[in-house]
Amino acid sequence: MPITKKVALIVNRAKPGACELAGELAGIASARGIEVVRTETHPVPEDFLAGCEACCVLGGDGTILGAVASAVRHGVPIFGVNRGKLGFLANYAAESAAQGFVSVLDGDYRRVDVSLLECETADGRVFCALNDIVIKTRDVFRLARLGVRDGHGFVNTFRGDGLIFSTPTGSTAYNLGAGGPLILPEASVFAMTPICPHTLTNRSVIFPDCAKILVEKEDPWAQLVVSVDGHDPLCGELFPLIVRTSPRRLPILRPRGMSHFDILRAKLKW
Repeated sequence: MPITKKVALIVNRAKPGACELAGELAGIASARGIEVVRTETHPVPEDFLAGCEACCVLGGDGTILGAVASAVRHGVPIFGVNRGKLGFLANYAAESAAQGFVSVLDGDYRRVDVSLLECETADGRVFCALNDIVIKTRDVFRLARLGVRDGHGFVNTFRGDGLIFSTPTGSTAYNLGAGGPLILPEASVFAMTPICPHTLTNRSVIFPDCAKILVEKEDPWAQLVVSVDGHDPLCGELFPLIVRTSPRRLPILRPRGMSHFDILRAKLKW
């Protein structure tokens, strides 16, 4: 569907050329009579994307992750122009950004609705993740002991530096670096990957998207932190922590003809 009314630009001014490119794209949209709103705030204010038909992010994957909460809240599709390093989530190249931007405005794109994870803290707050939910020890010289249960009962006590719960989208991020599997975005699953497990046979576990995981800290005195999509650690009463697939999904716009394996070959240098 073509964009005709309102588009958002989210700019990471720390990335070389991002501000200049944002000005060029804003000019293209304005010449078509499309309202443009722009922010350089990270994370994006929660209601920034209200009323927008699409959101263009100029930066790296971290910049895109900062837009997730607002995009999900308002159901706004996002697409990224990579001004960072790997840019798994930013599927439009900076060199052809103007051409890609025009294609999106014309409705020439492929929309992918990707799954999200959410965690519910012991005090009832819910946070949403596009990539991952990470539980780690605050003291890097101590092991965490984390008890994990699913809907069928006790899974295991995991001893190590922590656990990563990853969406298929986030399987190429921290999960991959910790030895976890690559998961195709169409798969209705999520992964739990131990970080530096004390028992070498503790490996990733793949759960169906209907699973509800309960994580408890088995050492009451343990100093643990929880981070959602790499943002600042959560505060407050966190455990027991519930992890599950979110009922909401995030629409991402990609160039037509670009497959997930095209992305993996390009980004992972296959």
